[in-house]
Amino acid sequence: MKTRVVLPALAVAVLMSSSSFAQTMVTTRHNFQLATNNVRVAPGSPEDGLCVFCHTPHKGQASLLLWNHRISSSNYTWSDVASAGGRTTGGTSYPTNLRTWTGSTAKCLSCHDGTVSIGSLYWSDATANPNIPMTGPDVNAAGQLTNATYRITDATGADLAGNHPVGVPYPYDRLASTYNGITSGPDVVLSEWVARPTGVKVFGTGGGGAPAAGAAGVECASCHNPHGTPNRYMLRVTTASSQLCLSCHQK
Repeated sequence: MKTRVVLPALAVAVLMSSSSFAQTMVTTRHNFQLATNNVRVAPGSPEDGLCVFCHTPHKGQASLLLWNHRISSSNYTWSDVASAGGRTTGGTSYPTNLRTWTGSTAKCLSCHDGTVSIGSLYWSDATANPNIPMTGPDVNAAGQLTNATYRITDATGADLAGNHPVGVPYPYDRLASTYNGITSGPDVVLSEWVARPTGVKVFGTGGGGAPAAGAAGVECASCHNPHGTPNRYMLRVTTASSQLCLSCHQK
């Protein structure tokens, strides 16, 4: 009798664990092995890895995140803020160094600016600089992302006009912050920010680690979890009733 009770309990635990994982990376649009995804590995490709399109244990582009996808050569700007001196309404400068900044945004944009093939990697299957053939309605013949829903920049792959600033400071604990060499602007109303956001992710010095008063910032991954969430667009918090926006902005 004891065996009959224990085994189902273990089975349930395993199933719950598998189900939890299945709701994340395995079934997301970032699993390029899924034949049902609009971006997927072309038939006949020897590459069958799930993680390799972003990460590698050896010979990646950088030790941070063990990054494996080729970084874009685009120098990102927000062209529509030039007339405002390249600053937000609070006087915080927009970044001009996203391509070389150590935060995760350049890694997201390496696919989502549409200039680099999804299959362009630094290391795979003991081979340097492979270009895995990709197919599907959301990429062109070169494997570059074409679906405007997921291609964040303009057609040049460099202009982020109209997009939320990233690689910029967050006033953690409602104090002015310095992040990516940028300090909170003089007109930022500190009381209008959630002191310690939950649900979304605020980053620490260098674009990694825990945030701290005076040293905190936001990246693409502040709102999105690339490994998947129950929400559309891999958002960390639902947009229902503006919950995502209100995670940071106290209005």
